[in-house]
Parts: sequence; structure tokens; C-alpha cells
Amino acid sequence: MSIYNLDYFFNPRRIAVIGADNLLGTMGYTVFRNLITEGYKGIVYPVNPQSDSIQGVEAYKRLNDISKEIDLVILANECGTNILELLEECGQKKVKGVILMCPDFRTKVKDAMRVEEEIEKIHRKYGFRLLGPNTLGFIRPGINLNASLFKRKLNKGSIALISQSATLSIALLDRGADKNIGFSYFVALGSDIDIDFADLIDFFGVDPSTRAIVIYMQSIKNGRKFMTSARSFAFSKPIVVVKSGKFVESLEIALTHSGLLAGEDKVYDSAFKRAGAVRVDETLDMFYITETLSKQRRPRGKRLAIITNAGAPAVTAVDGLLKSGGELAEFSEDTVKQLEGNVPARIIRNPLDLISNAKPEDYEKSLGIVLKDKNVDGVLVMLTPSLGAEPVETATKVAKLAKDHPYKPVLTNWMGAELVREGREVLNLQGIPTFVTPEQAVRTFMYMYRYDLNLKLLLETPQTILNDINFNKERVADIIENAISEGRTIPTFFEASEILSAYGIPVILTKKADNIEELKNAIAEIGYPLALKIDTPRIIHKFREGGVILDVRDEVEAVEGFKWLKRLAEEHGDAHASVIIQPMVITYGYEIAIGAKKDPTFGSVILFGTGGNLLEALEDYSIGLPPLNQTLTRRLMEETKIYRYLQKYPYYENILKKLEETVVKFSYLISDFPQIKEFDINPVFITDSEIFALDCSIIFDKTAPKQKTVVKGEFCPPHLSICPYPVHLYKEVELKDGTKAIVRPIKPEDEGMIAALLGRCSERTISLRFFQRAIDLRHENLVRFCQVDYDRELAFVCVVKKGDEEKIVSDVRLSRDPDGIDAEMAILVEDEWQGKGVGKALCSSAIEVARDLGVKRIWMDILRINTYMIGLSERLGFKKDRVEEDSIKVVLHLDST
Repeated sequence: MSIYNLDYFFNPRRIAVIGADNLLGTMGYTVFRNLITEGYKGIVYPVNPQSDSIQGVEAYKRLNDISKEIDLVILANECGTNILELLEECGQKKVKGVILMCPDFRTKVKDAMRVEEEIEKIHRKYGFRLLGPNTLGFIRPGINLNASLFKRKLNKGSIALISQSATLSIALLDRGADKNIGFSYFVALGSDIDIDFADLIDFFGVDPSTRAIVIYMQSIKNGRKFMTSARSFAFSKPIVVVKSGKFVESLEIALTHSGLLAGEDKVYDSAFKRAGAVRVDETLDMFYITETLSKQRRPRGKRLAIITNAGAPAVTAVDGLLKSGGELAEFSEDTVKQLEGNVPARIIRNPLDLISNAKPEDYEKSLGIVLKDKNVDGVLVMLTPSLGAEPVETATKVAKLAKDHPYKPVLTNWMGAELVREGREVLNLQGIPTFVTPEQAVRTFMYMYRYDLNLKLLLETPQTILNDINFNKERVADIIENAISEGRTIPTFFEASEILSAYGIPVILTKKADNIEELKNAIAEIGYPLALKIDTPRIIHKFREGGVILDVRDEVEAVEGFKWLKRLAEEHGDAHASVIIQPMVITYGYEIAIGAKKDPTFGSVILFGTGGNLLEALEDYSIGLPPLNQTLTRRLMEETKIYRYLQKYPYYENILKKLEETVVKFSYLISDFPQIKEFDINPVFITDSEIFALDCSIIFDKTAPKQKTVVKGEFCPPHLSICPYPVHLYKEVELKDGTKAIVRPIKPEDEGMIAALLGRCSERTISLRFFQRAIDLRHENLVRFCQVDYDRELAFVCVVKKGDEEKIVSDVRLSRDPDGIDAEMAILVEDEWQGKGVGKALCSSAIEVARDLGVKRIWMDILRINTYMIGLSERLGFKKDRVEEDSIKVVLHLDST
């Protein structure tokens, strides 16, 4: 339901508390007390059939006895059999939202799973928003609204905290209150039958009082919904996540290496990176990183400079930095020269160790010089309260310098307690992050760096490495359908090899034999040395692929090995299994693993890493979410030691590019076929000149649809959490002057052509489209224009071709709101191409897609001087909705067209 009615939920005018109580210590007492004593300006009604008044306020016997409309109902009575009756009453009363507290719901309620299903039915029947059960409630300090069981008053601030655990929430809030952290919202999700992480990210993402979102997470029910919401706001507001808990069940049933290794935690890691969120390891870290991100700019690299008056703590900081993958910045020659003679350091190096009684002026000079060094991405300033140190005065000067140089983060570590308390307060008041320990400081710096790295990944423009490639999808579909129709979920090696070949992934020369004669014929073609293995899925997966491979070097060994493998097949109930004959690879090279599995939360994921027998031992692998383009593939590979090692050698440059292409092709395969449950290509053998798969195995999902499909109202196949490029929306059109053109969805690779289009448009055309005379054509702005998620936002371009040159002459974009009901449309047509039917062709395509997605209304804001666009909107069926001094809002109702 996304943000539907959440404004009423979090900004209610009238609240009813069912189960409000006079008995100290009860839920009803606590939540009602919080509502009426913290300054909330709305009206609160206690509902209790046993009392005439609650804490001095007249009570009502039943909810329906209240004559006024109620925005929010809090069910604060103990979990009992009347939960469903009370929810029915809420629905009949037409309330906008309900908080169902019920701590320990699944322990206290008999047949809890069935009751949850009934709760969900009632919530959907009446359409009210539901928080809980097993929730602490929510707090909105900005309007003094405490609709929770937490007894302390929270400071007003800009951090929205979402927690999935009601009990842990109390500890988090208690710690936050002690640290004087300010919150815009706190929400405890509980069982998230309705309101979930994605809904709250959407709501807080547009909330002006929220600058950062912090999440304590145990699990996600709908991975794609979370990804869509998080990616939508990644650039505007930091999203910080602490994730706990692992589903071991999903690992126990995995049959391939990829299925075994692509565990839940690794998949979540990959999802957070792809969403532009930052994951932290400890609950306290999430407050530190969020506070710091709200106060300081993100570092552009991981090179940290350290200024200190004590050597030992600085060594601790360096250890923590290097352990976290950071780098100690190397001062430039100019920086060293400026520091020499101007600061009381015995040796000019990083960490810069000033004497123990360093004066505030020494810190000021050092920090001022170091911040200007281009080799430095951030600075940690440390102070220990040794004799002669001046914590308050030093803090004042450090804070001023940090504000004068806002483009690099400055973090501080005033070590100690009472002796540095005032200094810390100065830093806090000036918006400078300060930490109790060096480890906390460097961890936070590295979290900031990783967050910036994740955002940069979203901003990178991929190269096109697969031009005009055609995959044999029909052959793959036939193999899968044939196997499943025969009741087989595990295909033979030859079938798996054919699937790879159909997608352009080379497989080593392979023959099969059912008898000795066929064996000898295969050997004559392949030659010695060679490898024999059995082609039966039962044995393959029982021995984890490599357990029954025989290395033979003459005919005697080959015949004996063949007989042994056939007997092994018979023992495992497969008397008709063939023996596979392959050349034994004896050339020098490396073994790589590429694989995929279906994750229950995020759908299909891809694995890349060191292959062969060392895959599980070394655990050198990374996980990515398809679809993968060239940039995403390279980042996936760069996370592994084997790839970084091979990058050192220039003669591997070409083969690494081919390896990128192979992973991209594999990503297409996994995206195209939801029936693939697990896929192992291990090993993929690479030399400095060639690449080929030596072994592969697949498991099919019989319950999956036969082909890649989309659900009505959604724009992504169910087995993916990120929408692939919608190539099926390509359309050829003929313009009024007879020009042939292509209307297609925009691609990230279109950045150059979009820049050229905007550069060719006149100032008037730019003004009519963007309501401003010029736009910024820097990369970071253009890439956001070109990289849409094909879910919330879809952009079409009109492409014309002159000779071999293509150019984009028009762009239309459709932006859906989080509920998917309304969408905004805007169009730009190059001056030369106006009046040729380009605008109508693009808008018609966008409207057609919007209707398929279940959008009910499309609206446009048009400047009144833009008579052409007003006329086009009328021809498309739009009606005037609002007329203002400079602009007109027009609306198209799709359900009536």
C-alpha cells in the first residue's frame, strides 16, 4: 500500500486508545500517559468498558461511542480473543490507521499464524494502515507525539529510526536519548503485516524534517519493494542499516556450490550496495554514522590523515583503519614543507604526532595545512587530556577550521571522560562528529567511504560491451521445458552445456559414450590426457561435481575408468547414464567460479569468485543482483582477490574483458529464465588468451513460470528484485515527414546522446520543459537523467538514424508515485523535430505503458505560454485540472479512456 494514508497515521488529529488504563505499569496506562503528558496538541480518547475516566479523562465504553472521526486507534489491551472483533470495529468506524501492540504476539496468542492471516484480511477489507502486532508503537518528537511504550522523551532531530524488534527498540532509544541524538521519527515495525520498511522509506524520503534514515533489520518480506524504495531516495537521504539474523534453512537445502555459498547474509550485503545504502556491523555504529553523515560531507576516497598529541592512540586508529580496508594518507611534498618548522612534531609524517601539550594553535596550523592536501580524503583529529592540553580551546579552533573547509570530513576523538566533556560539547554544538574511541572514529570514516562508493556505483555510466548479440532463447526454453515435462529438475551435463552455448558462453570440447566403442571413438578425436566423469545428476550432486572425475592417460586406464563409472551409476539407480569424455586441461591458467541461485527474498542472485576445489575453502567470492551491465559486473569482480590479482598483469587485460562479457551474458541468461533455481559453472578456466567452462550443473524450479513475465501493476519479473531493461517496448514509428524512427526506453549508455540533445535545444525549449533557462550538464546530473529503474520511473526516447550515426531527438518520462496510482509525465522535443509527430508518438507509448502498469491518472504541469504542449495534451485526452498564473495542470484519467 506504500504511503497511502500514512500522513493521517503519523500526523493524526484524533487518537483513540482501546485498553487505556489507570493501573500503573500496564500498556494501556503507559501509552495513554505518553500521549497526554508530552505536549501533543491533538485529541486523545480513552476507551475502556470498565472505567468512566482514565487518568482524569472521560472514557468511552466502545470505539463506536465516540461521535468524531478517528484517525488513529491504538490497541493497547493484552492480546486476547477479541483482537479480530476490535479490528472489525476499527474498520466499521473508518479509522485511517491502527497500532496493534500485542507484545510477544506469537507466544501469547494461540494459533498465532492463523490469527495473523485473519488480521491481514480485515486490514485489507477496510483499507486502514496497520502497524504491528508485536510493536512498540511510534514516536514523532517534532509534534510531541509519543504513541509508544517508551517512557523517555526523545529530542527533536532529523534522524528517522525504524526497528523491526520491539524489545531492542527500547535499548536503541535509551542509548539515543543518552547521546542526545535528535529524531524526526521512531517506528517499531513488529510483524509488518502491512506497514513495512519500503513504505516508511517512501514516507520519510519526502518528509522535510528527516535528513537520514536508520534501520535495524532482521529480515525483509519483499526484496524488490525494498530495493525500489531505497534506490529512489539513495541520493537525497542516507540510509543506514544494521542487519541481524540468518536463515540457515536456505543453506541446508542448497545442492550446488553457488546455492550453498550465496547465503542470506551475502545476498543482503549485495542488495544494500545495489540500493545505495550503507550497512554497519554494530547497533551503536548506526547512530555514529548517521549523525556524521548528517553533519559532514562524504569522503571521496579512503585516505585518512590523523593529527594527535599522543602516539599510542594514533597507532590504535591506524590499526583500525587498515583492518577496515582504509589507507593512511601520504602527505604531499608541499604539505611536508609547510608543516616543517610550523608545528611541534618531531617527524613530519602521517599520523602527525604533535607533542603531548600541543597548543590549540598547533592543532589549528596542522589541520589547516593537511585539509588542503589533495592526497587527503578526510582528517581524524585526536586529543588526550595530558598536562598542558586545552580541550575546549582546541575544539573551538578545530570546529572553525572544519566549517571553513566543508568539502572534506573532519572527525574528532577527544579521549577521556570528565576532562574532555566540555570540549566534546563544543564540537557537538558546532556540528563536528566526536567519538569516545579511535576505533569508532575510523570505522565511521570507512562507513562514510563505503556509502559514497555505493552511490558512485549508481552514478557510473556503463560501456556497451555486447553489441547486437542474439541469444538462442528458444533452444534454452526447449531444454528446460523438456526436462521439467519429464519430471527432471536436474538436467544432464550436455543439456547444461547447450544452455551455456546458446548464450555465447564457451564450453570445453565434450563427447559422451554409452559403450566401449563410443569411448574409443571419442578418445581418437580428443586424444590423451583426458578426463572421464559420469553424466547423471544424482551422482554429480551427491559428490559435489568434482568427486567422480577421473584423470586417464592411456587406453587401459580409460576402459577401466569407464567400467567403474558405469557401475557407480548402476549403484545409484541410473543404469543408462553416459560417460563424459573431455580433454584434460594441462595448460597454465586459473579456475574461476560463476553461479546463480534463487534467494527467497531478493530472487535470483549471481556469484563470482575463485573456482575449482578451492571455492569453498578460500571463500573468495562476491554476490551481485541481476541484471548486470558492464559496470556492475566489473564492480562485482573487483570485490574478489582473484580478479584483483589478475589485474596486476597486463597480459590478462583482454581475457578479463572477455570474462566480464561472460558474466554479463550469464546475467542475461538468469534474467531471462525464472525456471533456473541454481546454476553452477565451476570451474571456468582462463588463460591469458582463452576462456571456457569445464563443468556446469543446473537445478530447475518446476513452480516458476515458463518464461520471463511481469505482474499486472508491476514492471519487473517476479524472480528479480531489480527491473531489467524492457527491450520488449521497442517500437518502430513513422513520423509525419516519412522519417523512420525508433521509440524505446532510455538506457544508461545514452548519457552522451542525451547531453548532445540538451545541447542542441534552444533556451526557450529548455525553459518550457524544465521551467528554467539552463540545466547543469555535469555527469552526476546526466547520469540520473539516464539511469531510471524501469519501475517507478520510465523514460522513452525517440531515436533517428542518419547513416551509421544515431541521435536522440526527444525524451518523455513517466514518474509513478509510490502508490502507483498517479504518475507525472513530461516531454522534451528538439527544436528541429517539433511538429513532426515525435511528441505524440512518445506520449502515446508512455500512456500505453502506464495503463498496463495499472496507473489511474497521469498529470502534467505545462507553462501557459507552451501552446503547442497544451494542444498536444488535449489531443491525447488530458483535461484541465488547475489553472494558475503561469502554468496549467492537466490530467488524463486512464480508467475512463
